[in-house]
Amino acid sequence: MKTKIDVENLSIVDVIGHKLRNAIIEGKLAPGEQLIEVDLAQTYDASRNSIREVLHLLVRDGLATSIRHRGVFVRKFHVDDLQDLYTARRTLELHAVHSSPPPSRSLLNKMARNNKQAERALAKEQWQEVGSLSLMFHQLVVSMLGSKLLDEFFLTLCAQLRLVFFAGPDEKIVQAPLWIDWERRIHQHLCDGDIAQAEYELAQYLDASETALSKVVSTYQNSGLK
Repeated sequence: MKTKIDVENLSIVDVIGHKLRNAIIEGKLAPGEQLIEVDLAQTYDASRNSIREVLHLLVRDGLATSIRHRGVFVRKFHVDDLQDLYTARRTLELHAVHSSPPPSRSLLNKMARNNKQAERALAKEQWQEVGSLSLMFHQLVVSMLGSKLLDEFFLTLCAQLRLVFFAGPDEKIVQAPLWIDWERRIHQHLCDGDIAQAEYELAQYLDASETALSKVVSTYQNSGLK
């Protein structure tokens, strides 16, 4: 699920940065993959100075790591990173449900379409697509706040979470039908105007998600299999 970019109001550096972030969210760039300056300059028809600036921003945003004399690599996340990620998720998502005006019919319909797509991807065992659509659902939740600044922050957070999904040897280990079912229930409570129950379900979802991801990351980080 790509996030649309208003290229007219962004510099070439910001446009390329958004495209690379989307590539991470979609699972097209994996942790540890090297971001080669000359290749990116050719791919995006940009100067190497612009690409250097893009890579600097990715490092600043916690999506890449710069290793002296070696280059820039897509960041690998560890179990110790999860607490910070989920603290930020809870702060934004629960606040969005608790404090926002009732979601518009248009937004609720977007959530419904997203969940249907996730169900189809699950049926086909397209695990990366399932993960991307799950992240999109939560982006739509945060969009209830009506803040472009918070939307941008949460997109970067989603890219970081996407990299956590790579912790196991197969993303099937991370994605499961229960997450889609949970997101469907959250959506239904929002449709019903039952904000308290939507907030409760979301809080339970985030707790369970953090626990499940921590287990996966710990298992493969400690075993050295990943």
